[in-house]
Parts: sequence; structure tokens; C-alpha cells
Amino acid sequence: VVSTQSTVSSGINAEYRMSSMGEEVSARGKIMIFDVMEVVPDPEKPLSGYKFKCLYDKEQKGPVTEVACILGHIISAIGQKLYVWSFIHNDLVGVAFIDTQIYIHSISVVKNFVLYADITKSISLLNFDRECKTLSVISRDFEPMEVYRTAFVVDGTNLGFLVSDSNCNLVIYIYQPESVDSQGGMKLIRKSDINIGAHVNAFVRTGTRIHDGSILGTTPASSLLHPSEKRHVTWFGTLDGAIGSFLPLAEKRY
Repeated sequence: VVSTQSTVSSGINAEYRMSSMGEEVSARGKIMIFDVMEVVPDPEKPLSGYKFKCLYDKEQKGPVTEVACILGHIISAIGQKLYVWSFIHNDLVGVAFIDTQIYIHSISVVKNFVLYADITKSISLLNFDRECKTLSVISRDFEPMEVYRTAFVVDGTNLGFLVSDSNCNLVIYIYQPESVDSQGGMKLIRKSDINIGAHVNAFVRTGTRIHDGSILGTTPASSLLHPSEKRHVTWFGTLDGAIGSFLPLAEKRY
């Protein structure tokens, strides 16, 4: 398994690899960090103006299944553990870690919040405290679910959690501690779901326009949307080759 993730700066990328040598030997993963350097391109090859320089390449104690960036640090899933690293002097220094349930294979990050998916135990929401250097559980879904992928849903000032599962469902969860069903905020509330008839294995979230084009004769400054009306569209890809998008709608428009 090979994947890359932009981390500390725009010029540095982290990559993880995993190899297996059979059931008698535990799988070992590797985290690799590259610096993307700008060089003088070959006149005959105009796209050769960049090259990779490996800054870090070390084997880990278990399979590395996901990497992401959080507040200038690197967060990685290694088996059933989550680790937060600082990249200092071309080496990874541990900052925080947390033990999870069975096997993590998907991580989504927004600011200091981490949404991770367990292969059979659904999703959990974590908080990373940079000052205290700790990862702590905010809330989780207690119902079993075979999760394929996770993503955050941004609807103005509201934040939701989008999950795809093995039954071809897209499920929306929210954190609502004032609700009785949330058990004091310990449980994520399942808000809605839809079956799309295909397994979703990838999410990409992008911002929408910040100007209201329906207001004619207005200047760009006067047509700026209110923060509560700004939304992100979540694009998804399925294993059968389809591409779709998910966009929250206001209750009045619905």
C-alpha cells in the first residue's frame, strides 16, 4: 500500500508503505518523507523542474495504514494506535498517541479534530491538544459498522461527519451533546443516511463560492455570503468508477 499526504509545509510530503511476508510474520509499515525541490528543468522536458529528496525513511512497528497532517504535525495510524509526530532535524519525534479498538484505516482532520474509522467499530472523534500534547476521545458511534471512508461535512458554522460503509450507505453523524440520545456527548448522533448502490472509497472536500451570484447589480463585497451560509461540497468516488458530490441544503430550500 502506498499513499502520500502533504504535511508541515507545501514542499514536504509524507508517504507510507506497507509490506506483508505471510501470516507467520507480522506486517511492517514504513513512513517516508520527501522534500519537493525546484531544479533547473531540461529544455526538452519542461515538466522536469522538480525532484524528490528523501528526508526520512524508517520502518515502523506495525502496518502504517494512513497519514495526515494536524496543526503542523504528522498523524499516522499504525495498526490500532494513532501517533502524532513532529518532524525535527530530519527525524520523527513522538508527541502524542492513543490506543483505539481493532484496526484504523481512515483519518480525516479539521483543525484540531480527528475523525478516524475502525474497520468494524464505526467512527470516533478525537481532539488533539497541542499545548498538553494529548489525544483524547470526544465522542464515538457505539454501533458496529464496516466503514470504508470518512470525511467532514462543513455546513456554515456546523460540522458533521460523513461515513461510507460496506452496505453502500452514506451516513451523516453529528456531535450534539445537548441531546438526550447522545448520553452527555459520549455518543455521536446518526442524523441521516442514503443508499447509493455502490461502495464509496474516496472523499475530497472543496469549498464552494463565497459570493451569491443570484443577487444582480451588486458588488462582490456586498454579495459576500454570511459565514452561516458558506458550505463545502464533498466529492466521492466509488469502486465501480462513478463520481458524485454531496452538498448540504438549507431546510427552507429543501
